[in-house]
Amino acid sequence: MTTEPGFNPQKLATLIALLSCDDLDEHETARIVNICELAQADPVKTLTDNYGADAAKVVEYDPAGVTAFIVFIELEDYFAVADNVDELYEQIIDAFEYPALPEYPYDDADFTTLPEYYRWVDQQLQAHHGKYCLISFGESYTNDFQVILVYRDKLAEILALCKDLGMQAQRCE
Repeated sequence: MTTEPGFNPQKLATLIALLSCDDLDEHETARIVNICELAQADPVKTLTDNYGADAAKVVEYDPAGVTAFIVFIELEDYFAVADNVDELYEQIIDAFEYPALPEYPYDDADFTTLPEYYRWVDQQLQAHHGKYCLISFGESYTNDFQVILVYRDKLAEILALCKDLGMQAQRCE
């Protein structure tokens, strides 16, 4: 069985728990880790069996991203994925049961660049849902943005785990 460099099931389970803000039970987390382990031995078969032939194409164009792809697919409901910033922001608002975030400032935005946008979003999160921050995770193959809300106090741990596991992740800033 060949494994991705840095693949570690325990670290992966911890990362999955952190990305879901501890929302998944241990059995669901173990199921996802198991799929990732199976993909270490036979990524094409694992992706085809679990997600279809189109998903297996990831092995051709991003073989190092297979585990991150599986994590994204399995946690897709936790992600905001969009082609533009206003749609992305609407999904961030929708992530909260009681969203206190203001509406997207279509007519009077104080930002013109992506870093300015992310600073504005972070300011809104700090003011209204302070325990969360936004990170980009993995590689979006079809959209411009693929982000997830995580606990702000767990950010360093999440980014360190991603680095150890060879997954792309960074704070949105």
